[in-house]
Amino acid sequence: MNTPRRLAAIALVGATLGLTALAGCGGSSLPDGVVAQVDGQDIPRTELDQLIAQQKDAAEQQKQPFPEAGSEEYLALERQALEGLVFQRVVALEAKACGKPCIATPAQIAAERKKIIKQNFNGVAAEFTSFLKKQGLTEADVTRILRAGIEEPKVTARVTKGVTFTPAQALKYCKANPQEFKQAASRAASHILVKTKAEADSIRAQATTSNFADLASQYSTDPGSKGQGGDLGTIQKGALVPEFEKVAFSLSDGAISEPVKTQFGWHIITVRVNPARDIPCDEAEKQIIQTQTQIKKAEASQKWREKTLKKWDPKITYADASLEPTTSTATTAS
Repeated sequence: MNTPRRLAAIALVGATLGLTALAGCGGSSLPDGVVAQVDGQDIPRTELDQLIAQQKDAAEQQKQPFPEAGSEEYLALERQALEGLVFQRVVALEAKACGKPCIATPAQIAAERKKIIKQNFNGVAAEFTSFLKKQGLTEADVTRILRAGIEEPKVTARVTKGVTFTPAQALKYCKANPQEFKQAASRAASHILVKTKAEADSIRAQATTSNFADLASQYSTDPGSKGQGGDLGTIQKGALVPEFEKVAFSLSDGAISEPVKTQFGWHIITVRVNPARDIPCDEAEKQIIQTQTQIKKAEASQKWREKTLKKWDPKITYADASLEPTTSTATTAS
């Protein structure tokens, strides 16, 4: 990830966490410069503005349009971002109620900060500090963002701890959804690329299915596949030069072609053909359990969010009714 890098990404993730109904009380009297309050904790306008600025910066880097300030689209972004900031405070309160298992320790926060600097700022703390200054982020902001990023998974993990999907459930699911377990036919190719036909003829005379990868590693001039024994992975029609494609799609499984000339040189090609088949339930079991467990955990997490936000709703106050979550936003919860 380029600048604004991972810290900004953490903040942006925070902006997506609160996509559930937060009724709150709008239009109440809050201190100047405060856009919302959660159980007496202020969310300052500057914090919301920083989050919007990070989103704008990310959009500009990706050459994507960003709504004009004051437009309904811009206000919708503000509402969504504020929901995320409100949810951060709610998570912090829940973590505090949970106690030690859920609270981010100073050591964990320091370790996360160190990892960010190492992975995204070349290990140079001064670059990180410069980034914070450019983004208008204080050390308190950094700690808050990192704490939220650590505590939310901890709290959610406790909620989803007992969620499982058994082998018996997986078998039942597989039998009820056979259309999901059909593997389409596919074709993978490997090649050896050399400059001259003489080289290609010599290598072809030596090539067998058992030594093809070794010959590719030794002789091929294609830097992209040489290290993988000439393996090009699964191939699709229309993605290859015509001369190569014509031969690659005419070979039977395990067959090795005669030298083929293209604009890149001379190729010797072999393919692995995987016919279409129905995937047996016992083979699909592990993936079914993994996928369905994730789905069930996401559902449990969502229910927890809705229940928790409803519990804290009486203690959530918005300075302006225009910043309260709308029904349409609330129904797009992840």
